[in-house]
Amino acid sequence: MQAFIRSVLAAAILLLGAGCASLPPAAAGDAASGFREVRNQPHYRVSVRDGTAAWPTPPLFRLPMVEVASDALDTAISPAQGGVVATHAARTVCLALAPWLQWTSADEGGRVALQVRRVAASSSGLAATSAVIDAVVPGPFRLPAGLGALRVDTRIEDGAGAALLELQWERGANPLLHRARASSIGDAWELAPSHARDLEEVLAPLKLAKQAEPVRKANIATCEQRFGRVSVAGRAASMFVPLSPEAIDPSDDAPRTAPQPQPQPPQPNPGP
Repeated sequence: MQAFIRSVLAAAILLLGAGCASLPPAAAGDAASGFREVRNQPHYRVSVRDGTAAWPTPPLFRLPMVEVASDALDTAISPAQGGVVATHAARTVCLALAPWLQWTSADEGGRVALQVRRVAASSSGLAATSAVIDAVVPGPFRLPAGLGALRVDTRIEDGAGAALLELQWERGANPLLHRARASSIGDAWELAPSHARDLEEVLAPLKLAKQAEPVRKANIATCEQRFGRVSVAGRAASMFVPLSPEAIDPSDDAPRTAPQPQPQPPQPNPGP
């Protein structure tokens, strides 16, 4: 029995390391440009560059803005899917920083700008197979292959455009930590909250004052109004059948911002 437990632990350690999705080499010159490494692992890299501007008081910031780089998406990922990942990344940053900042939908205050630099596709076929096995095998199960990855660069600046902090963040999926979802963006979507948590962590040394509870609640409401809310029922169902992000995330906000015109009834044909 002990030998079996040791073999299971050894397999788990192997999956946590070698089983993770590897990342491409870091861009040359990052260290020379003033970024310091917070993490440097084959599957997880975080670098930070501190700004020189003073943190604004009060900490009034426009809602996070996000864009997808022109070369960020794998060929298996559509622009619409890239938008789902990008909006989820902005949403999670908005919610993670809600206790510390004052979000405003007006065109004033500082900026939090995200650029999605890479969305590496996960194998939807292997993910679906893993999901089926996970449903019948006790404990989490994920085939350590076909894993996706995500890279997001973030810049926080004051109202005048001076940098307060910059973050370069990239992570590959882990078969023990990230559940399989039958979608090519499943892993990238699952990784987005990790980026938000790491951003919050690198801001911790600044010892920003917590906002009053009414401000925090107003921040959360503003975030959800702008970026939508992930389906609670969908998340609950995903505990049993991991649904795709497209099925539970309202990130396609076209219906909210640009309603489709209603069809007009046919006009009677005037007689001669």
